[in-house]
Amino acid sequence: MLKTRYYFLLFAGFLGYMFISGGSFVYGQKTSSDGSGHFFWVNGGVGGSSVHGGLGSHPGAPSFGGSLCYQIGKNLLSFRYLRNEEFQILWPDSPLETVWDVGVLYGRIAKASYGFASISTGISLVGGVRRGRYLGGTGGWFGTSYYEENDFITVGIPVEGQLFWTPLPFFGIGFYGFANLNTEKSFVGALLCIQFGKLR
Repeated sequence: MLKTRYYFLLFAGFLGYMFISGGSFVYGQKTSSDGSGHFFWVNGGVGGSSVHGGLGSHPGAPSFGGSLCYQIGKNLLSFRYLRNEEFQILWPDSPLETVWDVGVLYGRIAKASYGFASISTGISLVGGVRRGRYLGGTGGWFGTSYYEENDFITVGIPVEGQLFWTPLPFFGIGFYGFANLNTEKSFVGALLCIQFGKLR
């Protein structure tokens, strides 16, 4: 867990620097002075993550997710869903190991003419599936191995950072960085996302 916590702290430190600087370093001090704007958008994307203890035999996992965001001035409220799933293509072991979170986050945002940067944290529900005791099966390339399915659920501390280019008032593309610190399966990663909504 030390490695994942290290990445989590590194990610949180980077976002903390963004928070202290107001995101101005991203846009060369050309941030928006509008303190009363109301904006909203939806993000959706795919990417990858590093999961504490791995999922199956892999330390990393494919990830996908989305978020619904509402901005009031420089305040940002977001609801997110993220899912990290063990990577297997042919004849997967059952069940696939997963970890997901559903969270509500509050943060701060700095906007420029054609983009924005934000950081947020909050609270989330974290759940997933672990493989348990081996139940049998042929395994290998031409079979499936069967294991007990052990579900878990806990509470976590989610963190997110958004860095987007918004060439159109209703469309953007960018990176969504995420992390979650919890007692079961902490993780950190990033998604390449598109977004739609009222962006400026």
